[in-house]
Amino acid sequence: MQMSESHADLTLAAVLRVMAPTVQLLLREGITYSQFANALKKTFLEAAPGLLESSGAKVNDSSISTLTGIHRKDVREWRNVGEPLPQTKTLSAVMSVYTRWANDPEFCDQAGHPGILERLGGQGSFEALASKVTNDVRPLALLQELIRLGIAIKVTDDAKPGSDLVKLCVDAFVPAEGASEMLQLFSDNVGDHLAAAVNNLSDKSAPMLEQSVYADHLSPESISAMNALARRLWTEAFQTIVRDATVLSDQDRNRVNANQRMRIGMYFYHGPDLAS
Repeated sequence: MQMSESHADLTLAAVLRVMAPTVQLLLREGITYSQFANALKKTFLEAAPGLLESSGAKVNDSSISTLTGIHRKDVREWRNVGEPLPQTKTLSAVMSVYTRWANDPEFCDQAGHPGILERLGGQGSFEALASKVTNDVRPLALLQELIRLGIAIKVTDDAKPGSDLVKLCVDAFVPAEGASEMLQLFSDNVGDHLAAAVNNLSDKSAPMLEQSVYADHLSPESISAMNALARRLWTEAFQTIVRDATVLSDQDRNRVNANQRMRIGMYFYHGPDLAS
């Protein structure tokens, strides 16, 4: 007899679907599963006390550990200093290669700058560098990932025809201009959108506005037309919302109970039809 899925199973499946685009972003930026899982531990720990308090339960190491599934040792460390215990290895193999290439004299030139390395060979080669960092990933696979992320590039040496050389891009981890602001908008907008949806799943008595219109089997021309319509409607709504929000914000500014914030947004997404 096949058992039906529990509410927790259904919730987890839904959250995993929501996470899929975020995972694509993480992988594109070279953030591995282990890095993300370690960082996510703190988010679980920060969310637990409020949930326990709202249900009238005691907030202590045991209750937080039971709720989150995180080891009591990590819970105790976080409650003492505000951070969970780090895992033994937090650097990904790619980041470890970058760090060693940029700092190890064996792989730097006489001026202390990251050297241009032969891809294959013995001491001082990229192959040797990769083997010093990890034996779990082949040097070629590591190099391909470094190149994909823009951390390394292949170069040629006119004095050595046919040479197979690679160079480190020392500014690879310096955010592009405006990147910080774009990521802040991403976290603010998507975070509040998700918060509204979660509120509606847990508090049916006070639903927040969180709706959308869906259509499929559309041509590229129709998508373009709907995109233009959405932008026009948002421009009109934006002007009205800003006007009224400004009046209310000025009116409430000095009130004792003026401790609330709000966000109104709109999004337009298009992509291939979902498989039936």
